[in-house]
Amino acid sequence: MPTPLAFSVAIGLIIYLAILKPTEVSKQAWRLFAIFFTTIAGLILGPLPIGAWAFVCLMITVITKTLKIKDALSGFTNDIIWLIVLSFFFSRGFLKIVLGDRLAMYFVKWFGKSTLGLAYGLAIGEAIILPAMPSATARAGGIFLPVINSLAIASGSSPNDGSARKLGTYLIESQLQVHGLFKFEFNNIRIIKSPTDYPIYCWN
Repeated sequence: MPTPLAFSVAIGLIIYLAILKPTEVSKQAWRLFAIFFTTIAGLILGPLPIGAWAFVCLMITVITKTLKIKDALSGFTNDIIWLIVLSFFFSRGFLKIVLGDRLAMYFVKWFGKSTLGLAYGLAIGEAIILPAMPSATARAGGIFLPVINSLAIASGSSPNDGSARKLGTYLIESQLQVHGLFKFEFNNIRIIKSPTDYPIYCWN
């Protein structure tokens, strides 16, 4: 058995078999706790690719009857999770068909008179996309990172050769600040709307 796999499995077995279970915790919950630690250990040590390891651990929870299959798969119905997954599919597609480079050239054409213009163009894009794609991970990884990377490389700025500060660092930092600004503004709107959607009841 390879060392990372052995360590990952051993951690879960030690927690489940060697550590005394608190009386308040059910046997099923303790088993789930051990599987959770095995999952985390495997994600860190990497006996398998992340997706494969997560799927194996998910299967274990079902096979050992720790969770019902309906409960084990309930996370896959989360809209935000699928939005993030699809955004990274889009990101890979950007790289495959060089769409990121094409969009970058349009950004240069429209806003490329200065680095400040490029930053403003990306900020406008963030404002337009945010209502339709509320996940920050989806927007950053699936849309803006490929475009910023293409803009930086086209300008001779790469994170691998010490030239990142020419343009890449500036665009990343400006986009980070813009993201924070728009995210909090959007959350303020949600907070104002939330009392009507999710009323809070108080009892004396």
